[in-house]
Amino acid sequence: MRKVTAEERELFLAALAGRLPVKMMRAVAKAVAKKAAEGAPPEPKSATPKPAHFAGRRRASDEEVLQFLEAIGFRHPRAMPPPVVIAPPLKPAVKERVKGPAGLDGNTKKKLEKGEIAPTAKLDLHGLTEAAAHGSLLTFLAAAHRRGDRLVLVVTGKGDTGRGVLKQMVPRWLDEAPMAKIIVDKRWAHRRHGGEGALYVYLRKSTRA
Repeated sequence: MRKVTAEERELFLAALAGRLPVKMMRAVAKAVAKKAAEGAPPEPKSATPKPAHFAGRRRASDEEVLQFLEAIGFRHPRAMPPPVVIAPPLKPAVKERVKGPAGLDGNTKKKLEKGEIAPTAKLDLHGLTEAAAHGSLLTFLAAAHRRGDRLVLVVTGKGDTGRGVLKQMVPRWLDEAPMAKIIVDKRWAHRRHGGEGALYVYLRKSTRA
């Protein structure tokens, strides 16, 4: 490390005493910032700076003033670390709750289980082919819903072995579009309305009713 000269020491003491011109400090700081922006460290304007006099003394060169600034804590702009930005913690994503179709209330369910509610419309699918039964069911439910019926009865029959084709297919059709969107609940009927050979179909309220 180069030894500090007597002139530099005098300049340092002058700055501590408040005798260093403010304009000189600003000019040097501006020159340092300009050199840093160009990507090169500050350098003196010439290899042999011309001495100047201020208040009866030799004016220090830019290099000397820079050394003085570094000595009293001035940091080169390039040496200053970039500010650390701390991002706020991410909030947990709120899952959107999807509402499913409303089911039966407890009172209505109990009445259906006891057969206390009489269906207002009935469709008997006995003797129909699978394709004909599907079409008839679709037409029947759509018409009942438009009328404002709530509970209808669909007779499927039990079949010879209790596993008839329509008994198996009708519950599946009721779970498919477009029938599923107008149905609140389906269940095998009470024995007074056909038992396991018929289905209660509870429909949604119609907006046209």
